[in-house]
Amino acid sequence: MSLIELQGVTFRIARQSVLQGVSLELDEGSSVGLIGPNGSGKTTLLRLVGALELPSAGRIVVGGHDTRFAADRVRRLVGYVPEQLGVYPGMTVWQYLEFFARCAGLPAGERKTTIETFLKVVDLYDSRLMEAQSLSRGMRRRLALARALVSNPSILLLDDPLGGLDGRGRIELLEVLKELRDMGTTMLLSGHLLGDIAQVCSHVAVLREGHLIRVGPVAELLKPDGSVQHIEVEVVLGEATAQELLEHEQDVRQLAVQGQLLSFGFAGDQVGLSTLLDRLVEEGVQIARFGPVSERYDELAAGLADSNGKVND
Repeated sequence: MSLIELQGVTFRIARQSVLQGVSLELDEGSSVGLIGPNGSGKTTLLRLVGALELPSAGRIVVGGHDTRFAADRVRRLVGYVPEQLGVYPGMTVWQYLEFFARCAGLPAGERKTTIETFLKVVDLYDSRLMEAQSLSRGMRRRLALARALVSNPSILLLDDPLGGLDGRGRIELLEVLKELRDMGTTMLLSGHLLGDIAQVCSHVAVLREGHLIRVGPVAELLKPDGSVQHIEVEVVLGEATAQELLEHEQDVRQLAVQGQLLSFGFAGDQVGLSTLLDRLVEEGVQIARFGPVSERYDELAAGLADSNGKVND
């Protein structure tokens, strides 16, 4: 039985359809990325799976529980990480997580060990006495992830976790997400850059105007015919360094430079692409965007094999 199952899900606000007839299944241990333009319904779908909203039509079953009739049980299974993290003035990182661990009903004897464990997972243990309000955006995103993890959820729902992060913050959070994936955590996350989704997720689901267009393996989408991937890098600082590094990278093809925008073909795999991004950041290049060229969602949908919406681990 699937861990998450959506059957013909529609969600309306007044007479406006935000989602229309969405069907999707995820097995335990799956990692699936939702991709689509703003307004396509990604955040709404995540909130529906987390039982924070109820469908106008259709059915959502999470861990065997229908969200209409067992919303509280579903919420206990899910760790939801919104796009924006609200923090309370004067609270340290530790106090913040302890507050949410208490809210989740963690026994006093387990709280300390649980908080320590997940602070280490998200690499914030050394910052545990800092005020949460003083953290950088990337550190706040990792704190939000730790907040979701302290309740030991079966499923993580992440709303654009990498949006707005600089190069270093993006790499640090990607490493955390990859570690959670490798631990067998079931994840459903949204994003805008296919390159980021590809590093974390095995499958991608393309949304457009509230409709689920296609679902399929990331590998089929990125390199459907075994050709090179076409990558763009938008550089904030360090264009010359980036150009020199890319010129000497054996898997880079036909490098083109237009001011702060560098584009090229990449003949390697996703591990190689992730390593290339790490090297650019390590050399001091500040990156605003790193991902496939011209991410047009009609083209992404067309690049996927036909699918019935079923995602297997």
